Amino acid sequence: MTAPSIDDLVAEMSLDAKVAQLGTVRIGTLLEDGAFSPERARAEISHGIGRVTRVGRESGLDPTELAGVVADIQSFLRTETPHGIPAFVREESLCGYAGRRGATVPQAIGLASSWDPELAREVAAAVGEQLRAVGCQATLSPVADLGVDPRWGRIEETFGEDPALSAAFTEAVVTGLGDSGVDATLKHFVGHGRPAGGRNRARPTACLGEMCDADLLPFRAGINAGAPSVMAAYNTVGGVPCHANGELLTGLLREEWGFEGTVVSDGRGIEMLADDYGVAPDRTAAGVQAIEAGIDVELPETECFGDRLVGAVRDGQVDESTVDRAVTRHIRQKAEAGLFGAARTTAEPERADEAFETDAVRSLARRAARRSLVLLENDGLLPLSASSTVAVVGPNADAGRNLLGNYSYAGAENEAGGIDVVTPRAALRERVAGVEYAHGCGIRADPGDDIEAAVAAARDADVAVACVGGQSGIDVERDSPGTAGEALDRAELGLPGRQSELIERVAATGTPMVVVLVSGRPLAVPDVVERADATVAAWLPGQEGGAAIADVLLGTDPGGRLPVSLPRSVGQLPVHYRQDDLSRGEYVFTEGAPLFPFGHGESYAAFEYSGVGVEQEEVGTDGSLTATVSVENVADRAGSEVVQLYARHRGGRTVRPERELVGFERLDIDAGARATVDFEMPSAALAVHDREGRLVVEPGTVDLIVGRSAADTRGRASVDLRGEPARPDRRPHRAESTVRRG
Repeated sequence: MTAPSIDDLVAEMSLDAKVAQLGTVRIGTLLEDGAFSPERARAEISHGIGRVTRVGRESGLDPTELAGVVADIQSFLRTETPHGIPAFVREESLCGYAGRRGATVPQAIGLASSWDPELAREVAAAVGEQLRAVGCQATLSPVADLGVDPRWGRIEETFGEDPALSAAFTEAVVTGLGDSGVDATLKHFVGHGRPAGGRNRARPTACLGEMCDADLLPFRAGINAGAPSVMAAYNTVGGVPCHANGELLTGLLREEWGFEGTVVSDGRGIEMLADDYGVAPDRTAAGVQAIEAGIDVELPETECFGDRLVGAVRDGQVDESTVDRAVTRHIRQKAEAGLFGAARTTAEPERADEAFETDAVRSLARRAARRSLVLLENDGLLPLSASSTVAVVGPNADAGRNLLGNYSYAGAENEAGGIDVVTPRAALRERVAGVEYAHGCGIRADPGDDIEAAVAAARDADVAVACVGGQSGIDVERDSPGTAGEALDRAELGLPGRQSELIERVAATGTPMVVVLVSGRPLAVPDVVERADATVAAWLPGQEGGAAIADVLLGTDPGGRLPVSLPRSVGQLPVHYRQDDLSRGEYVFTEGAPLFPFGHGESYAAFEYSGVGVEQEEVGTDGSLTATVSVENVADRAGSEVVQLYARHRGGRTVRPERELVGFERLDIDAGARATVDFEMPSAALAVHDREGRLVVEPGTVDLIVGRSAADTRGRASVDLRGEPARPDRRPHRAESTVRRG
C-alpha cells in the first residue's frame, strides 16, 4: 500500500474506525476456553483494532495453538471489519519470546556483558523467528534506557550505563529483529533508567539537556537502524509527564530528529496523566493531551482513546485532523511492515514449533550465555579440574526460574508448563567427578533454610560453588515475591536473606570457594568477593545458563566485561564512570572508586598491549582520526580480550566526563597470536550539546585512552582539535573498528 492510498483509506474511514486503529485489545478478551471467539470479537473489535497484545503471556497457549488463534483473529479482521485492516500482533521479548512455553536467552544486561553486538544481532534474529512463528509482527523491545541506578528493579533490561555500548546493542537488536521481519519498539523515551532514588517511574536524575548527550544516544542509534516505533516513558521530563510532553515527543523526536514512525504509550501511561499525575481532570482529557503531544497508539488496552476519544472529537475537545495524523502513521507502519500482504499476517500453525527448542536455538542460547559471563576475580582456583568433587550450594544452584529475567514467563517451575532450564547443579553433575548439593538458604530468609547442610557439603568437597543472587520476574507471576524486575526496586544492594551468612559459613570451612552471582541487578558485595577464591557474574543467563556456567568454571574463557560499575555500597551512588572529576571524590570511611569498574573482566589468558597511538598530531573539528592498538596473547592458551577506547575532551565550554567510551572491539586470540585494531573515529563522535541546545564539536585537546576497563589504562595519546566549532547533524555513537591479524 503506497502513501497516497493510505491517505485515501483514512479519508474513507469513519471516526470510529479511525480511532479503533489507535487502540489495543488483549488477546484474552477475544478468547473463550483457549479458542478464538467470533462473538467476543464482534462485541469488542467490530470497527477493527490497531493491535492485539500479550498473546503468549495471557493466552497460555503453546506455539502451535497460539499461531492458530492469531490466524483466526487476522482472518476475522480482514473479512468482518469495515476496511479489512489487519492488526499488529505483539508480545514481549526482552530475554526471548515471552510466552509461557517459550525460549529464553540471556537478559539484556548479560548480553551487553559480551561486548559482542554481532552476537546480540544473531540472538535478536532468533527471537524474531519465534515471534513470527506465532504470528507476531511487533515487539516491545529493546530497552534503550541507560541503566544508571542499580537500585532500579528494571536495570537488568538495559544494556548498561554507557551510551556508546548501549547504542551499539540497541542498533544490533533492532537490526536482528528486523532481519526476521519483526518491528522493534524502543523504550522508554526518556530517562526511565535513571530514576530518583532508584524508584520505578520516578523523575530522572538529569535534565533533558544532559540526557541529550547520554540517554538519547541509544534511541537515536535505534531509529537510524530502522526502529519504526518508540514507547513513551512513565516519568516526567522537566516536570511534564512524557505521555503529555509535546516538546519531547513532537519537538525533539519528530521535528528535530525527523522520526516518522509511531509513538506508543507505556502500559496505562495515558491513564496516569489523570489518575496519578493529576495533570488531566479525567481520562478523556488525558487521552486528548496524549494524542496532541504525539502519542499514536494506546497500550496495553484501549481506555483513554476508544469511545472517549471519539466523544472528545465530536465535542470539539480535539480536532479530527489530530486523529487522522496518528492513524495515518499507524497504518503506514502496518503497510511498511507488510501486514496488507497475506504472508505477514497468516501464521502457519503446523510449523510454529520449528522455531522453538531446536538444537540450534539451544546452542545459540548457550554460546550467548557463555560469552556473557564475567570473571570478576580469580585467585588461581579457576578453571576447575573435571576430577574435582564439588559442593554446589545456594538458592540459585538448582532453581531454573531464577536463571531467567523479567518478562519471562517460561520456566521449569512454571505451573503452565515451560522449557527445560539447565541449572548449575545439573550441568556440573554431568561434568565433574562428584557433586553434593545443598540448598542452604532461600533468596529471602525462610524457616526452611539449612545453612548447616551446605557447610557440611562444602567441608567434604574439593571445592564449593555457591550460586547466590536474586530472583527476577513479574511479581504477580510468582508464588513468592521476587527481588528484581518491574516495580521491584531496592534500597540496598547486598545479598538478600541469609545468603551472606551462607557465604561466610562456607568460607570458614577452608574449602576453596567460587561464588557465582546469578542476578540481573549489579550487587554491592565486597564481603563476598573478599571471602571467595573466585567470583563470576552470571547475570540472568537463560535456559542454557547452567551449562554456560559449567563451561566457564571448567575452563572456557568467558570474555565478558562489565557493562556497569559495581558499587561497594549504596552510599556511593551514583558510581557510574561517566562523571566529571569533581563528582568522583572520596568519602571519609569509604573509597570513592567502585568495587569493579565499568569494562572490567578477567581472562584465563594474558594479554599485552603495544603500539597505541594516532597518526595525526591534530585534526579538524569536522575531520576524523585513526587510533591504532596492538594486542598479543602471551599465554599458552586461547582467550578473549575486549579492547576499549576512551576519550576525554579538554578545552570546551561544557564540562565533560573524565572519560567516555568511544570505541571497542572484542577479540578472540589464539595462544601467542597478535591482533591490531584500527579505530576510525570522526570528530563528530566528540560532539556535545552547547548552552543553546545545539550539537557542536569544539576545538581543544582530546586524550585517547586505551584500556581493559574504564580504570585500567594500557596506553594513551593526545590529538589537538583545530578549527572553528563544527555543527554535525548527529553524534556517531562509536568509532568504526577493523581488525588485522598477525
